[in-house]
Formats: sequence, C-alpha cells, structure tokens
Amino acid sequence: MVRAPLLKRILPAALVGALLGGGPLNPQATPAPGPGGLLALPPPVAGTVPLDAALRERRTTRALAGPALSLAEASQLAWSAQGENRPGRRTVPSAHASYPLGLYLVTEGSPTLGAGTYRYQPGAHGFMSSGPKGVAALLGPIRAMQPWIVRAPAVFVVTGKPLKISSREPAPRMDYTFWEAGAASQALLLQAAALGLGAGVASGVDLASVGAAMGLGPEEKVLVLLPVGRLKGK
Repeated sequence: MVRAPLLKRILPAALVGALLGGGPLNPQATPAPGPGGLLALPPPVAGTVPLDAALRERRTTRALAGPALSLAEASQLAWSAQGENRPGRRTVPSAHASYPLGLYLVTEGSPTLGAGTYRYQPGAHGFMSSGPKGVAALLGPIRAMQPWIVRAPAVFVVTGKPLKISSREPAPRMDYTFWEAGAASQALLLQAAALGLGAGVASGVDLASVGAAMGLGPEEKVLVLLPVGRLKGK
C-alpha cells in the first residue's frame, strides 16, 4: 500500500497527522453525537495521492494491525464508498439513482472514534451508532468466521436493499445491487491504499449470520465485508 512516508511527501504535515490518527487537527477524544444522535464526521480531504498510484498499491492484505481507524480515516473511507460528491448523488454510480446500499463500520475503537458499530449517513456525512459491539464481539461468535477478519481492528460492511431499485423483475434488482456493491468496495479499497492502510475483501463468509448479528431487517442483505487496518511491521 501507499506508505505513510509517501503521504508525508504529498500532504501538509498537519493534514497527515489528522489522517493517520494524531496531530493538531485530530481531537484526543471521541466527539459527542449531535442532534438525533448523529456523530458528525470531518469533511473528506481532496488530493491524497494520484489515482494511478493508488491502483498500483491496491492489494488484499490479511495481516492487519491496530490501532483502529481514526475519525478522520473513517470519514475518508466512508465518503469514498458511499459519500455524496454533489447534492443527492454519490461517489459510485447507481441504477436509476436508487442507491440501495448501506455502509456500516464495525471498529475496535481508537482515541478519536469509540468502539462499536456505526451506520454511515451519506447526506449528513456522519455516523449513527447501531450497537456497542466491536469486531471481535460482533463477528467472533459467528460459526466458521475467518480468524483474520475477527483480528482486524475495523471492518466495513456493505449491505443492500434490492427492492429500492425500480424493476419488475427480481433478478435485475439483485444484479444491480451486487454491481453497485463492487463499485463501492473498489472505491473504499483504493482510498485505503491512498491512506497507506491495509485492506481486503472477505470471501467465504456466512453473510446471513453477519446480518443477524447486526440486527438487520429481512429486506437488508449483507453483501461484502471489508476488513481495514495498519500494515504489520510498518
């Protein structure tokens, strides 16, 4: 992945500190939720690394270390996958602009973002708490869950509600939803590479059990797990 030294050559020192979990732009405690329980996220940062550099550095990394994501890193990754880049429209394309995806962050917690499960709110660019459990507590009890996922300091969960897509046939709805989940996953993985983080797509997982552990309704399906963390030894 793109290493922290590369970020330091490209970005101002204060901005690097915010993204990597320290520095004057990063508060030393989790901000208190605002009205309605929304945890406001810092605005996404423009101009991290060139796209071609992120493409070269993107790879699946299963050896992930803590500490878990800072508030600024979580903000940048969530926006990349499902944030709005213009009013009412998101960073990834969607069939009929239906936006059937949901994005959750399950984290073990860091000094600037407490442990728990959060749902990303694209329009408000914030997190809503959806439970107190972190990665190990939420995913660890699931039968046959892969150890590298349980050990990850943070996991993004992409969900979908295919019925939000207007179509008379169920098959296209699922196809479009899975296609959009792939686009969101790649956007998040490229942003992780740009931030010098390790990440990967988890396959062979009982996604229905993950949805049950998260308390999702029957209309919302878990589609992808994306563990994210530090590169070990870096």
